[in-house]
Amino acid sequence: MDAPSFSLSPRRSLCARLSGPPGLWVRKMDAAGCEVYRYPAWVLWRGAHSLTVAAVFRMGPMVVGGLWLAPGDCFVETYYANRWYNIFAVYARENGRLRGWYVNIGEPLEVSPDGVAYRDLALDLVVLPNGRQVVLDADEFVALPLPAAESRQAEAALAAAQRRFRRCWQLA
Repeated sequence: MDAPSFSLSPRRSLCARLSGPPGLWVRKMDAAGCEVYRYPAWVLWRGAHSLTVAAVFRMGPMVVGGLWLAPGDCFVETYYANRWYNIFAVYARENGRLRGWYVNIGEPLEVSPDGVAYRDLALDLVVLPNGRQVVLDADEFVALPLPAAESRQAEAALAAAQRRFRRCWQLA
């Protein structure tokens, strides 16, 4: 898979500067392991326990937990092989400004020959640029028929993600 190339225009969003074919497919799975949707993405960075990709948001427009999402927005998505969450940084299509972060609570990253997959456990966290945090879909999470250990792992992942973002604002 080729690395993405970038133009030098600082006013365009990252996704507008990507060229070439996407390097992989991202597959979102529901709690039962069934594919909900898939989309193309460009690999930005591979680490020992993580993968960061860029993807163009193709749904919307919509507001989720105070986070505005619009078609063409750029999602810089980091998936972890050793954490029960993934983090999407959302950038505006029109000017590349950070809109906020969307954190999916779910099982660690799975790598397949054609891309990556994550099993979403319904629980989400939105973090706005001012540091405000909004937990989403807690009622859906509680209704899932998960083993107790898996529920505890997901709850611990939410708490870890919340701490991670609170530390960012303490350092600012």
